[in-house]
Amino acid sequence: MKPNNYITIAVGVVINKQDELLTVQKNGSSYYQLPGGKIEGEERPVDSLIRELNEELHILLKEQHCKLLGVHEAQAVNEAGKTVRGYVFQCEFVDQFEQIEPHAELREIRWVKKTEIEEVKLANLLKQFALPIWMEN
Repeated sequence: MKPNNYITIAVGVVINKQDELLTVQKNGSSYYQLPGGKIEGEERPVDSLIRELNEELHILLKEQHCKLLGVHEAQAVNEAGKTVRGYVFQCEFVDQFEQIEPHAELREIRWVKKTEIEEVKLANLLKQFALPIWMEN
């Protein structure tokens, strides 16, 4: 696939104290996905994730709160013909996550329980890569 068919993003897996997974829904999308977004220029993936969480959720994470789980590719759900290359991080749950609200391009925030995962329309990167990791723990 040509490089311009790729969208490179950094996203975070955040689990709260009730073992619920943080998902977000962007404006104009019917899919729930992991919080995060596109990597800009020469930005390091972890720096992109920290910036995006600040912009979209007003969460101030530090690099030590984020651990890379892996890099995975999946078909983009919001941009036809594109492939998402996602740097997926496990983010430490910090108290700020308890009071989050959607900002920037986010429409909704949803904490998902393992028992209701089948009811939620998930983006491919979340469904194919992050979900199996969460379900095993």
